[in-house]
Amino acid sequence: MNCPYCHQEMESGVIRSPHELSWQDKKHFFNRAEFHDGSVLLSELSLMKGSAVRAYLCRNCEKIVIDYKDGACDLNNNKNQY
Repeated sequence: MNCPYCHQEMESGVIRSPHELSWQDKKHFFNRAEFHDGSVLLSELSLMKGSAVRAYLCRNCEKIVIDYKDGACDLNNNKNQY
């Protein structure tokens, strides 16, 4: 994948967490995406595996891109492998 900012090649990798990974408009006391309208669930929590998403790193401009279309980034989804 090429960086949308500087157009150089990006490195594929993984962002992991022991918690659910989601995008929210601000920090909330209750972190679960289901409690906040407009939140985007990136990876559901798995008690055995935590949460993990595929991400792309650009070392040149120091950006990380996560493509969440159709749950493609969620590595806990059976169709997506590490």
